[in-house]
Amino acid sequence: MLTLEDGINLLSQDIGANLDAAQRINLVSERYLNSGDPPGSLELVTFTVTADANGQGFITLPERYQAIRGAVENPTSTSPCGIPISIRNGWYEYAPGNLGMLKGSDPMRGIIQIPKSQGDTLVKYKVPVCPTPGQNSYFTCICKLAFLQLEKDSDVLPIQNIGALSLGLKALAKEDASDFVRANQLWAQGRTLLAEQKDNETGPEAYGKVQWEDDFCLSHLGDDYLWGYGWYG
Repeated sequence: MLTLEDGINLLSQDIGANLDAAQRINLVSERYLNSGDPPGSLELVTFTVTADANGQGFITLPERYQAIRGAVENPTSTSPCGIPISIRNGWYEYAPGNLGMLKGSDPMRGIIQIPKSQGDTLVKYKVPVCPTPGQNSYFTCICKLAFLQLEKDSDVLPIQNIGALSLGLKALAKEDASDFVRANQLWAQGRTLLAEQKDNETGPEAYGKVQWEDDFCLSHLGDDYLWGYGWYG
């Protein structure tokens, strides 16, 4: 596993003179993590489910994670492989009459992000589990890593692809010189390297690609045309 110290040593020629090496690598790592799910950024995590005032289950993501990317209903005798569960955005729960309003353990309710209240720092999700008083209930998800500032030499780099890191550092240098066309090209090349690595992965980190459901066609908001799928005047 590459550490911050390894990255500084391997990428010194791309960092530039009189620049903070750790800061530059942090900037590149943050950019890649925030623009996609690069290899190594997804982890399988089992949470203890907490009950809210209505008895519905929810989980709280620790600072290490940014979001949930996927989950399956717990396997049963009739469904040994489990059923994929939909991930809903924060708008879903407020749509009257939709599945996000249902109580209980119905898996169709999916995983619903709870909008943050003032003062909240951690992300919470409702999940299709109803905890039983006096017993622990669990829920397993694929979680996306959040970017956390690398400070110690021994901190593990969230991006382990040296080629992509090198291209990102070169892209930063082009941005510093206001050459944004070339910077965008370098960022795109770096993301291509990460995508190729992800497609070629096998083993415990090969979780595959996650398909997001867009029930309300929110992806079309802001498009030039007025009549996107599912929208009516």
